[in-house]
Amino acid sequence: MIDILFSPDYAFARTAFFVSALASLSFGVIGTFVVVRRIGYIAGAVSHCAFGGIGIGLFLRQTAVSGVLAAWIDPIFVAVLISIGCSLIIGAFQLYGKEREDTIIGAIWAVGMAVGLLCLDKTEGYYSISSYLFGDILFISLRDIYYVAGLGFLVLGVVSLCFQRFTAVCFDEEFARLRGIRTGFYFQLLLVLTAITVVLMVRIVGIILVIAMLTLPAATAGRLTKRLLPMSVLAVVFCFLCSWCGLYLSIVCNFSAGPTIVLVSAIVYATVFALSRYF
Repeated sequence: MIDILFSPDYAFARTAFFVSALASLSFGVIGTFVVVRRIGYIAGAVSHCAFGGIGIGLFLRQTAVSGVLAAWIDPIFVAVLISIGCSLIIGAFQLYGKEREDTIIGAIWAVGMAVGLLCLDKTEGYYSISSYLFGDILFISLRDIYYVAGLGFLVLGVVSLCFQRFTAVCFDEEFARLRGIRTGFYFQLLLVLTAITVVLMVRIVGIILVIAMLTLPAATAGRLTKRLLPMSVLAVVFCFLCSWCGLYLSIVCNFSAGPTIVLVSAIVYATVFALSRYF
């Protein structure tokens, strides 16, 4: 791995390693709450809504009247807005709606993909859908780095301020409500942070594999400790190690980076799960 990091022929790889290390901070922390609160299915629906936002962003950028306006329309930013909106809708139905929760999630899941595909059908030119579906971290742009850094630090900042309240909502929501904590607000806020983190993952592992990468490192950490703060730290460590090992293997073996990272994460989880049954 050292030869790749310092070789002038692998400048693109150094950028990918840096971004994966930076993103592991927010992935591990939010993944811990997703696993503990058991909202992985919501993260899956939000990730597919992100594809709809990407399709809308590409369509708006092409059809913008002004060239200056088109330059400011970024598909990832639109995906963030759409994903946040969908997460709030799902959270509102879960908290206050009378419709079955799985029905709403399934509908939003499907509609997000449908809207994205229809927008891409009406967008002229060629766009690599696979880079959004399965990730393309080796060709990440400078703007993507800014997004990962800015939104990642935003997520970490909010979590650090609301960590105790998020903990209460995840472990004992009824008791937290009796203590006067606005559990509905903090649950919605947690969904918004999850939506932002999901969009950050699109360029790394893609929409299809995002659920695995969001949950596997945190689930691995959960096999080693039941306390939320150590679990968050371990989840960040596992996410960091799996991302770097997956990237290294993808470069050496000429594999796709996103699927390789997920497979490494799955192997680590299976190993820790097996060992934890005997120790």
